[in-house]
Amino acid sequence: MQDSGVGEASAPATAARPALSGPPSGDGGSLLAGHFRLIAPDGRTVDSDDLAGKPYALFFGFTHCPDICPTTLSELSLALPRLPGRALPVFFVSVDPERDTADVLGRYMQSFDPGIVGLSGPRPAVDEAIRSFRVVAQRTELRGGDYAYGHTATLFLIDGDGLIVDRIAPGLGPEALAARLAALAGPVAPPAVPGR
Repeated sequence: MQDSGVGEASAPATAARPALSGPPSGDGGSLLAGHFRLIAPDGRTVDSDDLAGKPYALFFGFTHCPDICPTTLSELSLALPRLPGRALPVFFVSVDPERDTADVLGRYMQSFDPGIVGLSGPRPAVDEAIRSFRVVAQRTELRGGDYAYGHTATLFLIDGDGLIVDRIAPGLGPEALAARLAALAGPVAPPAVPGR
């Protein structure tokens, strides 16, 4: 099973566990973002607890994805430069840490905007992130010993309070995506005026 273009990949009828509906609800029906503690290709640890008070965007995928992942990362790469002066961390969380080593993920991410940080880690840490965001990441064996993942293809927008305030399906387009990212990032900080 590979990615579908409709936001979430469907699990096969024989799947042992059903797809989960989404992260747990917080105040006012907002969704609480899940927790993750993963590693960037440069070796630094990125922990969602350290992002408290800061908005960010997060997308789950894998480097061997033939369509949705590179398309979404390309759209993000076209949208992010439209946010001048805004600091908005964007993370690509690999659901395939067995293949997506730091070296592989680092090389893959060079094809996209440098503001997008690839994250991976040991399988238990990746599985914790998958569970806590309640995304689907279903491995399917292919002929010849290869495999692919059907996975949730949603871009999560998380505000500074740790709430998921927007979920974006693939194919929105760079201009509309930039507008949604700008709304999350907030206003551009005015330049500092010397002497004030």
